[in-house]
Amino acid sequence: MFVRHELATKIITDFDNLYEEMLFEFILVEIETKSETLFCCVLYRPPCGSPAKFLESLDNLLSSMLSRYIKLLFMGDFNINLLAPSKLKQAQNNSSLANEFISSFLSTGMLPACRIPTRVRDTTASLIDNLFTNLDLKTCDVIIYDDSDHFLILSEVTLDKPKVEHPEQKTRKLDAESIESLRNQLNNINRSPCLDNQDVDQATNYFIQEFEKAFDRACPAKTSKSRRQEPRKPWISKGIVRSIKIKNQLYKIRIENPSEDNKEKFRLYKNNLTKVIRAAKASHYTKLFAEASGSPKKSWEIIHGIIGKKKMSKIPESINHGPELVSDRHGIANVFNKHFANVGVRTVKESVAANNSEQRN
Repeated sequence: MFVRHELATKIITDFDNLYEEMLFEFILVEIETKSETLFCCVLYRPPCGSPAKFLESLDNLLSSMLSRYIKLLFMGDFNINLLAPSKLKQAQNNSSLANEFISSFLSTGMLPACRIPTRVRDTTASLIDNLFTNLDLKTCDVIIYDDSDHFLILSEVTLDKPKVEHPEQKTRKLDAESIESLRNQLNNINRSPCLDNQDVDQATNYFIQEFEKAFDRACPAKTSKSRRQEPRKPWISKGIVRSIKIKNQLYKIRIENPSEDNKEKFRLYKNNLTKVIRAAKASHYTKLFAEASGSPKKSWEIIHGIIGKKKMSKIPESINHGPELVSDRHGIANVFNKHFANVGVRTVKESVAANNSEQRN
């Protein structure tokens, strides 16, 4: 489950005792907005599990959650096709599994959001993924997605929208006219204070200050807020973005008309695009490592960026020292000082004691 970082979240473990291996697995998250608290549950049911046991456990899970939480989003891959209820029968009675599954939610006031297929193959279409809620749904759409055999479900509910702080960025106008203006202003700089000064540092500082003044006048910086939530990966060019859009269009055509010709067109285009993206990514990192040649620090920064390793953003505010919790700075410093001052002596004593014990044995 992914939740926007602007929202306060907490994983709820109160219902972990209802988990049953090979029957279903789930995660429940509490999401807080300015004035409301919403609970989201994501569940997966393996197709090999017992339908009767699943329905019984689902009823217990829903009643337990709704007895404590008013606003609930319940979503997941249930592996129960709601488009073909008559094909799925329980062994115990003649009622449809799909109908009983829907009834479990309807009896608690939870309505399904999706009514169209979420999994489409060449000759079949099924609705096995869904979202159930007792909230007001504004929209619910299925997004065609070719990286998985399950489509995406996009739903919108009415809640307080968190304020998103868009990062500020500065841009400068660097066209032929502004460059010519900069050249003229640099030609008019009084160089005497720079050339006549015997102090190299003062002369350099003077030149830099005058250059920056001329640069700001000729190419003024404008501050704007980026509307992008996350920067595009550096090796994804505008041309690759256009190709991705074409690939998505070909996939949509393949789904709507799964002829052999359409399937082959999509397969070839997707394979070629994948090769292009991999080559662009490899070229990007090859260039970065070439620029960092001779600098182990920069090379490791690149490696950490590739594997997703980040620096710790927060220093611990307290440490456990035996049974005592130390939180003030001076106390923490003293604990570390005592540790490093005595660790050598303590290690030697422990080593000698261990050797004596071995000799006695």
